Amino acid sequence: MQSAGKIGEAAEKFELAGRLGNGDPELLYKAAENYYRVRDYHRAAECYSVVKDEFRRYDLAGLRYARALKQDGRYEEAMTAFREFGSQYRGDRKAQVLNVVTNEVKGCELALQMVSMKASPVLPADIRYMPEWLNSPENDFAPIPISENLLYFSTVLDGQVKLVRSQRQAGLWQAPVEATGLPEAAAFQYGNGVFSPDGNRFYCTQCTEPNISGRGGIGLRASCNLFVLRRDPNGIWGPPVRLRSYINMPNHTVMHPYVTQEGGKELLFFASDREGGFGGLDIYVCERPLDSEDLDFSFPQNLGNSINTAGDEVSPFFDSDAQTLWFSSNGLPTIGGLDVFKSVRLAGKWTSPENVGFPVNSPADDFFFTLKKNGDGGFLTSNRTAGPKKTGTRDEDIFEFVPKNPPVTLTGRVLDRSSNRLLNFCMVALYETDTHETPRLLEVRPSEDGTFRFLVLSEHQYLVEATKDGYQSASVRPNLTDYEVVLSLNRYNSTQRPDPVFTNQVSSQNLPDNSLLAQGDSQYKIHLEVQPDFDALQPRYELARNFGKVTAEPLPAQGIIRVMLGDFPDQKTANEIAIALRKSGSFPQAFVVKEERKGQ
Repeated sequence: MQSAGKIGEAAEKFELAGRLGNGDPELLYKAAENYYRVRDYHRAAECYSVVKDEFRRYDLAGLRYARALKQDGRYEEAMTAFREFGSQYRGDRKAQVLNVVTNEVKGCELALQMVSMKASPVLPADIRYMPEWLNSPENDFAPIPISENLLYFSTVLDGQVKLVRSQRQAGLWQAPVEATGLPEAAAFQYGNGVFSPDGNRFYCTQCTEPNISGRGGIGLRASCNLFVLRRDPNGIWGPPVRLRSYINMPNHTVMHPYVTQEGGKELLFFASDREGGFGGLDIYVCERPLDSEDLDFSFPQNLGNSINTAGDEVSPFFDSDAQTLWFSSNGLPTIGGLDVFKSVRLAGKWTSPENVGFPVNSPADDFFFTLKKNGDGGFLTSNRTAGPKKTGTRDEDIFEFVPKNPPVTLTGRVLDRSSNRLLNFCMVALYETDTHETPRLLEVRPSEDGTFRFLVLSEHQYLVEATKDGYQSASVRPNLTDYEVVLSLNRYNSTQRPDPVFTNQVSSQNLPDNSLLAQGDSQYKIHLEVQPDFDALQPRYELARNFGKVTAEPLPAQGIIRVMLGDFPDQKTANEIAIALRKSGSFPQAFVVKEERKGQ
């Protein structure tokens, strides 16, 4: 594989020859392609501008020209270029290309909204370029924070990717040294890796050729697989062992492992272009019991089209405490190439990914997002410019991000209102309510003892909601001057808990033509809860709306309102959703109701 330096040199030679040749389009096209490969966006755009309208010879030059403008931060020009290309393109892939163009225009519009401060960043932070003695002239990527003062990452040394580490002493990061003790496999090339939470396993990507071209190996023509190294009781690391073939599928790439622990299991996330995906690289997860000495993971599950797209989704990082997945994508609307996104897992489903926005994202590529263990910021990889210390975009480096205002700890207790005692085994959700018509879900955490804590920013407004089986939910907007809240839950009484076994009679003439009942005589709904009042803007109803329509049915005799979700064509589907809603903690009383219609 050619190094970025050689590709860049070739681009410069093609451009010089093309300019001397009175703007020879073929030479300038070759220059543009090479500049594009090494992510020199400004010079790529200049060269593409000569050939962007020659569709017969260079059918996608106009698209790459627009992308180069976008990643050079010239969003207005990029939007114009995308639209012009979309209107003029006549190739065989028109539908696919128009989808790409539409997505890219949305990304430019999002960037302009954020620049004008009309869209607030999801993660306000200061981005710090790591010292030049830590970042090298080559690619530095995939940070692994071990502690506040120890950082591992990947770097290119002598044409090979190596694992190195840097220590912070007296507040200053020291020059990195190659990590010792982890054996190398001579037949493979290291890419990136992650330590298990207990420090006894190291999962890593190894490829059949050096992964030195950047972007975490995306687009690498070589095959990459996942390996694991295990440390024995004496602290000695064993050799790399290739994971099973149902993870490392033949003729497909598997990369970017991230491992965490949850509920007595070890979860392994990774990116792969294996069959059955939605596009390029998709994110998958598999698991194994922690008490097992075997490394037999479950069959990998695709995270679905809530996360994965026709593009690439890579570098997953899962915060199991907050049930939040951070990853990078170029298939969702982005303000650059690869952008960092976040999604919360709720009731077994992933919420719509949010673009983290500036300043974590940039016009360039941003990926390998990872949080520090103390929750105070984290690290990411980017090829963005960074003032006089980094003036180009051809190589990627490690950046540190620190919240603009350090987070403070919001603590709280969930009580039984009648006894004033702590409620064990409840669920607590944190929402942000600053600028959103409906609260934005940030985290969901189980509480075994009735206490909870969240890291929050003092300049934001929040809503905290607690739920528990057998109790009505409660929510509060905390006053962040004392940073402690108490939520008292009322237990359901017998009149507030309808009998779950009943059948409703529904008149057919009141049903819309497109009703699911057109397929049969029965339908199923889910009884979510009963409340004295119904507030449709309650944030947890947003979760339910992912599955169906939320409706309120007054029960005047009992003085309460029954909240229902529907409609579902079969009992199996309804049961699965009801179980997921109960497990989420948002609707612990959810159960299925069968409805039959008359007048067939």
